[in-house]
Amino acid sequence: MEKRDICIVGGGISGSLAAQFLAKKHQQPCTLIDKSEFPRHKICGDGVSGWVVNVLKELDGDLPGELLAEPFVLPSYGIRIAAPNYKYVDLPFDPDAVPGEGIPPGFTAQRYHLDYFLLKKAKSHPLVECYEKTEVTGFQATDKGFRLQLNSGQKEMTARIVLFAQGAGSFGPPGINTGGNPVNTFIGLRGYYKNVAGFHAQNFIELHFLKDILPGYLWIFPMAGGIANVGIGMMKKHILKRKVSLKGELHKILNTHPLLKERFRDATEYGPLQAHAIPLWKKKEKICGDGYMALGDAARLVDPVTGEGMGHAALSAKYAAETASLSLLHNRFDAGFMHRYDEELFKTIGRELDISRKISYLIRRPFLLNTFMNKAGRNPRLAETLAASMGNLDTRKQLKNPLFYLKMLIG
Repeated sequence: MEKRDICIVGGGISGSLAAQFLAKKHQQPCTLIDKSEFPRHKICGDGVSGWVVNVLKELDGDLPGELLAEPFVLPSYGIRIAAPNYKYVDLPFDPDAVPGEGIPPGFTAQRYHLDYFLLKKAKSHPLVECYEKTEVTGFQATDKGFRLQLNSGQKEMTARIVLFAQGAGSFGPPGINTGGNPVNTFIGLRGYYKNVAGFHAQNFIELHFLKDILPGYLWIFPMAGGIANVGIGMMKKHILKRKVSLKGELHKILNTHPLLKERFRDATEYGPLQAHAIPLWKKKEKICGDGYMALGDAARLVDPVTGEGMGHAALSAKYAAETASLSLLHNRFDAGFMHRYDEELFKTIGRELDISRKISYLIRRPFLLNTFMNKAGRNPRLAETLAASMGNLDTRKQLKNPLFYLKMLIG
């Protein structure tokens, strides 16, 4: 039986970054296991937030520059939010950022290429052992950690610590909710399109909140190579209740929506439409225990308003690696010690997720969204508040206060 100190299950954003943090920052050997062979396709909106940029800088100051030099990366400097009444507002991620100078505040990148880039970085480190095309098919706790069964018993391995980073609805230890509950599961349907017109000059990503699919939305993200990631998403419970065809809704919107039909007149689908279940954050849940931690989507860390999960996945990788390294240093593998991981993680992103959850209830109301966008279009101060909320939690906190909206409505 082969023995390891740390096994990471899943080679996506959180898994590959956790391996790199362990090896580069903590000089800790680890084994990374993924059932796929990279590069592999991953259904995603492909928007990469400032959280990811900051984590990459902390891991290696040269890494963001290396990534942005890749041909599959497109810098993005803001977000366009459109209301049900077709009014929209453009919000910069960072009003002080100058396009073409330094590291941009955000970017887009197909996960097919991004995940492969990060996995290659992890595999290149001598302290990282990597198994691709290897599936964890069994998991058993022992008095000295865990026994992992690989590829239906073809290989077995023990580990003192296991990091579960293989996504939503995935294999994991008892007590960890990795997805499948329709109450807080978002279904996204994504496709790539060529020849989409009308993007912002600074490659703003777009969220369109449309009356017929609230509290869901449609997204349009410009990508490198002249393509766009276009998708539609709704809560699973609403899809089941209303018997909605996401594919049908997407095609109807792109062909009839007053703001979009001309932009998509000459557009063509580039590859198949694909659906994916996304576990949205609802409340703080158990994400660690005796000798294990769940990362990224496996820990349900996706923002309930924007659907952004890569930034939180990157942060979970950083804190899981820190906790695993300290666990081995102090020979502590109990749940109480592992709890350091979720304490540090939620200290960083807990307020943001909680605020977004409360905002998600407000955006279900078309009247409020329409009024909000009308005011933002005429009121520079309100637009500045919204822009500041993109990166400032104290400013975003105003958006969950009903008095903020009352003042806006009567002001």
